[in-house]
Amino acid sequence: MEIRFDFGGEHGRVMVEVVPNADPVALGKTERERGMPVCTASVEFSAGGYRSMLGWVQLVREPAATDRFEVDPFDLFADSSAPFAWYGFRPVLFDAPSRWRSGTVQWQAHSFLTIGPWDGDRRHVVPLVGFAWGYEQDAEDRLHLSQARLLRPADWDGHRGYLAERYPTWTFSDGSPLAGQR
Repeated sequence: MEIRFDFGGEHGRVMVEVVPNADPVALGKTERERGMPVCTASVEFSAGGYRSMLGWVQLVREPAATDRFEVDPFDLFADSSAPFAWYGFRPVLFDAPSRWRSGTVQWQAHSFLTIGPWDGDRRHVVPLVGFAWGYEQDAEDRLHLSQARLLRPADWDGHRGYLAERYPTWTFSDGSPLAGQR
């Protein structure tokens, strides 16, 4: 999936790939994750230098565990006061969920590429691109990967209250910039 976006006169695109994990050990996982989804989202953005600093905010939901989405930080940064799972110059989102139990599972991620305004509060998060992906596991432990699909402004807006509560020193723009995804 390719998602194009614009921000501040600059242009970008995100290339999203969700594939089965064919070699879990090579990706730092265990053999039990074979067949699980691997999501990679690469960023191209015409802005340079500090203007190309972007962050991925990812929220996940497993309905059996909770009805709401919760932030999915990279384990090394689970105690971070920032909402990003990945952050940097044109950062790549990489995620390979783990299979921790047998039986029916419905797991979904909402992944948002975000930016802070260049001339304003750097702790203000503006969504640029959003997509959903995930998997279902049936009662016989067969996996069914979801194709990535585009998210809309209302999807981001549905997470803003939770994000503001979880990260009180940050502000979160409404989802209107997502309307410019193409």
